[in-house]
Amino acid sequence: MIWFFERRRAWLHYEIRRQTDGPNYEQVVTYPDGRQDIEHYRESVAVAERANRLERSLIDDGWAPPPIGPRAAGRGARAGHRRPIAPSP
Repeated sequence: MIWFFERRRAWLHYEIRRQTDGPNYEQVVTYPDGRQDIEHYRESVAVAERANRLERSLIDDGWAPPPIGPRAAGRGARAGHRRPIAPSP
């Protein structure tokens, strides 16, 4: 799953995925400059808790999910509402 955030025309996204070389999980944060932070977790609960803390931190730092759908034309999206995008098969 991938979540996007924007701030002052810059984009950041984070992804939660299965570890590429094992059965565990990874959280990958990609910053506007292309830098990535990768954290590894054994349990899905731990990575989900970390994702919630990360999202709160991003929102506190002024990042916001981009508006989508019919609300995007005017009012914008609700702050703190994640919009996941499933990876392609």
